[in-house]
Amino acid sequence: MILTSVKSLKRKSPREIWVVSLTTHWIKTNTPKGIIKQILDKMERISSYTPDIICLPETFAQVRSSKTLSEKDEEAVDLITKPFIKFAKYHKCYIVCPLFIRKNNRFYNSAILINREGNIIGEYDKIHPNEGECDAGITPGSLPPPVFETDFGKIGIQICFDINWPEEWRSLKEQGAEIVFWVSAYPHGRRLSSYACFYQYYVVGCPREDPSLIFDISGDLITNSGRAEHYTIAPINLEKVLCEVDFNSAKIPAIMEKYGRKIRIKRYHNEDWFTVESRSPDLTINQIVQEFDLLPFWNYIARADKYQKKF
Repeated sequence: MILTSVKSLKRKSPREIWVVSLTTHWIKTNTPKGIIKQILDKMERISSYTPDIICLPETFAQVRSSKTLSEKDEEAVDLITKPFIKFAKYHKCYIVCPLFIRKNNRFYNSAILINREGNIIGEYDKIHPNEGECDAGITPGSLPPPVFETDFGKIGIQICFDINWPEEWRSLKEQGAEIVFWVSAYPHGRRLSSYACFYQYYVVGCPREDPSLIFDISGDLITNSGRAEHYTIAPINLEKVLCEVDFNSAKIPAIMEKYGRKIRIKRYHNEDWFTVESRSPDLTINQIVQEFDLLPFWNYIARADKYQKKF
């Protein structure tokens, strides 16, 4: 197979990346080796798109036969990580790989992040396991949820039941996350859309059962899986900003006049919002923000909050 160099790819903006989210309920075996083989086969077929990052569902390869975790769950870690490390290194992509991990005689429901060189560069431990998980021996992870540096930007990870604690999603925003990957046992479109919309980052939903979902920073659905195909793949543009019309709207004609097709502006009339995104590999969104003194939405909220405290 001839691999395409990541650096040689032509992108429509400086940080256009291709994201893959895989479901697993279509797999016909319940053995870790069988599950891993079928997932890797699917990933090989998708690799022609040269994805930048692939996300897998919550504890996708560790099918427990009992209600409590055991040594077998610990032994499965190498079985799971080694082939995905090899894939990431060969295909030069990141992989979000969820699994049970044992540390200091405690089990965690976790997700490791593997980089393009096949190195594990981070781990997120589920902060909010449900009652059944706690009874099975899962220990809650520590606050705050971490963000991870990649060569395209900062990402965060949340796992399943974590969806019910918006303060952790806000923490990821405050730490600079631009994409949040939510790995899960079940799909949950409504909450994911609202978090993407409210915190203005991309959200990638990766459940075991369809649909997997990718949401824009506006909360709009970019793509989803279904019965025809059990994965989603799409480019997302990290050179994009969402603004409130206050202090910004009058600047739109000048931006359009100067940059034309090099940018895309989309109005959200009912919300008094608009987005600006770069459509040129030599134009960053920060250049536009600084040149036209745009006030991104979260900066606008922080400014208003500071202003209100004067009274």
